[in-house]
Amino acid sequence: MKRHWALWGIALLLASAVLYACDQPGAPPTAEPGAVLLTFERIGGIAAFDDRLALAAGGEYHLARRGQLERLGTLGAERRVQLQSWAGRFAAFTLTLEDNPNGPDNMKRQVIWAGAGKTLPNEAEQHAVLDWAAAVLDELGAPRKQPP
Repeated sequence: MKRHWALWGIALLLASAVLYACDQPGAPPTAEPGAVLLTFERIGGIAAFDDRLALAAGGEYHLARRGQLERLGTLGAERRVQLQSWAGRFAAFTLTLEDNPNGPDNMKRQVIWAGAGKTLPNEAEQHAVLDWAAAVLDELGAPRKQPP
C-alpha cells in the first residue's frame, strides 16, 4: 500500500512540473511564417478598382486584380526590411479610408495589419503603412517591361 501512494506522489509531482512549465512566458509573439501579415484592398472609384494584395511576414505576396490572380512572388529586399521592421513593432490594426462615402464613385482603401508587436501605431503610422501598401500594389501591378 505504501508503494501505491509513492507512485501517486511521483505522478502528481511530474504533472505539477509539466503544468508549471506550460504557464511560463515564452519568446515574444512573432508572425508565423507564411501567415498573412498585411492585407490591402482598393475597391471602387471612377476606375472601378477591385484590387487585393496579401503579404506574408517573409515578404511573400499574392496580388489579385478584379478578383483574378495576377501575380505571386516575394518582395525585394528593401520592401521586406520595411515590412519586418513594422512586424516587430506594430500591434494589429485596421484602417479604412473612403474618398466619397455613400456617394458615387466612392473609392475605399483598407489595410488590415495582423502584426504581433506591442505598440499600436498612431494615426500617421497607420496612414504610412496604408500608403506603403498602395505603392507596393502599384509597383507589382505595373505592366512588366518586355526585353527589346
